[in-house]
Amino acid sequence: MNFFLALICILFSANVTSVHAELRAGAAKVDVTPTFLPVIRNGGFLEATDNKVNDLLHARCLVLDDRVTRLAIVVVDSCMLPIDLCDEAKRLASEKTGIPVNCILISATHSHSAPSAMNYCLGTRADPRYRNFLPSKIANSIIAANTKLEPAKAAWDRVDAAEFTACRRWSFIRGQELTDPFGGKSVRANMHPGYRNVNAVGPTGPDDPWLSFLSVQTLDGQPLAVLGNFSMHYFSGHSGVSSDFAGAFSEVLAERVAKNKSGFVGIMSQGTSGDLWWGDYSLDQAQSWSMKSYVNQLVELVADRLTDHEHKTDIPLGFAESRIELFRRTPDAGRLKWAQDLLEKMKGRRPSNRPEVYAEQAYWISKNPLEEVTLQAVRIGELGITAIPCEVYGLTGLKLKSASPFPLTFNISLANGASGYIPPVEQHLLGGYTTWPARTAGLEVNAESRIVEEVTRLLEQTHGKPRKIYTEPDSSFSKAVLTAKPMAYWRLGEQRGSVASDSSGNKNHALYQNGVGFHLPGLKHSNQIEDHTSRAVHFAGGRVEATVPFAQSFTVQFWLWSGIIKTNEPVNNHLAELNGLNLNLINTKNDGQSKLITKFKRVDIAGIKPRCWNLVTLVSNPNGNEIWLNDVRHIDFKNDILTSDNTKEMRLVFGGTSDGKADFHGKLDEIAFFDRALTSKQIKTLYNSSIP
Repeated sequence: MNFFLALICILFSANVTSVHAELRAGAAKVDVTPTFLPVIRNGGFLEATDNKVNDLLHARCLVLDDRVTRLAIVVVDSCMLPIDLCDEAKRLASEKTGIPVNCILISATHSHSAPSAMNYCLGTRADPRYRNFLPSKIANSIIAANTKLEPAKAAWDRVDAAEFTACRRWSFIRGQELTDPFGGKSVRANMHPGYRNVNAVGPTGPDDPWLSFLSVQTLDGQPLAVLGNFSMHYFSGHSGVSSDFAGAFSEVLAERVAKNKSGFVGIMSQGTSGDLWWGDYSLDQAQSWSMKSYVNQLVELVADRLTDHEHKTDIPLGFAESRIELFRRTPDAGRLKWAQDLLEKMKGRRPSNRPEVYAEQAYWISKNPLEEVTLQAVRIGELGITAIPCEVYGLTGLKLKSASPFPLTFNISLANGASGYIPPVEQHLLGGYTTWPARTAGLEVNAESRIVEEVTRLLEQTHGKPRKIYTEPDSSFSKAVLTAKPMAYWRLGEQRGSVASDSSGNKNHALYQNGVGFHLPGLKHSNQIEDHTSRAVHFAGGRVEATVPFAQSFTVQFWLWSGIIKTNEPVNNHLAELNGLNLNLINTKNDGQSKLITKFKRVDIAGIKPRCWNLVTLVSNPNGNEIWLNDVRHIDFKNDILTSDNTKEMRLVFGGTSDGKADFHGKLDEIAFFDRALTSKQIKTLYNSSIP
């Protein structure tokens, strides 16, 4: 079986990019609003219909040409577009324009208020009339843009829009797992926990805060098109058929930038927002935005930045595509029998609840165990664009951006197909909606890793340079720690894998155990210009284990962020096992704050506020032991366990206990081990290095 078919449109090398490029561009939008009602709508678990049109839907297209390569990028106001529909539209457009089918990118905005174009979109069928109506309309947008090609110039950039997106997938306290559609208590993490949910801990992944854009102008400086990209799932502001947030952004941008001149086309594409949304559940209540005010603020961010850029004409283009096959997670015999029994009871009617939805999905997956996935990378000068036919987590987008050889890269999701959610491999263990096997979330557990690797390879091909390797940037605190010469230093900024790298140079690497989320926002350091550089690990049943050389005197230091806000009952929050000493947090009933407790002596440190960073330092030597919180020594006690071991190694466990009986609910960052007792002055100096 051929599992890999590479279709390369243009492969740039260092020699090819030296060719002088003369950019031409054309843009168009075509109305794709259904001309018939009612129409089947998807975007929820169950099938629904709409009987009215609230605002128009469009296919918006940008065609670019540099004398060597011609390519088309289309964004359609739709929830999902299956691969066969995209391929049909590409074929129709290619026949009329000559643009190769493997130089056309077609994506959906993921509007949750658009007609259904795909079967088995959870409990929803495709609307057959709309499915037949749409391909020629998409093709017409490419044909129209191609006829408008004229000499052009382009620029690109990004703006920080962190305020407008957040991770919506949160973990839950041990013992508060939710029930999956198959009857199991397997859901350790799920979407939309709600505001101030006392059983929710915190986000399990990072957001991608950047609103990126490509601006194209005519040679005399008139705006021709702006292609935006933002990682925010959807914002539905109306009932009835609607283009939702992305369509509204495109139209408001046209009004703001070009005063609604007929030739300008604003476009907003779907970024890597599989686990992201506009609502920030770390707040006490929802933001007071309407969709209109939300869109207006984003448009202003882009419009203000557009004036700062010189647009250039010498813009080389490149396009690379590959198609790979991935397995789906097919049901075992027990799950399939469960599904068949439910389907027999339904007697052909549409699903009316989640178990029935997933019964139908299980049967379909069993008959369709393979999925063809189209992956693309586009070069527009020094801008890289990736295209993935999935609902992609924010972390995956950050992986691609950090690895890309391009100075600026953005990722278009739900492009050239709709293969469902692709959680990073470690997220599968936490369960939840985005992991339940379905056509919209059914690819193999390693799908995300395989897709990241292949798309990164395509980026290398289109640019002609190798990928970058991510390392967490230095900070004032990390520099201070390294100056103090630790025996081991785990910064916990990894994006994937089982190894927590030792940044001290001593090669005392630690291991991650299952139940963690990678690359979340960490400690905000004093010398950081941006809020998005420091990274930490979220714990939901997992831990970090390390073995270090034994020392009679030693210091362990780490930053902690507890996600527990529960006040109606205490929750054991296990922090660390340090050569026999256990550190735990116990939340208090009155104010939601926590106490740090040691089991050797019933002494505690009160006043640890939830969802705030605190520095914990344990100093141990033969004469006694100290525990510090931030720059204050709180506990001074004696015990023999920490200093009586005469072996050559010490075992350190951070997060959940090594026997799996207790968890840490929160984040840890910047763990350091010193093979000596730090002085009070040194501890205070390290803490002060982190203060803005």
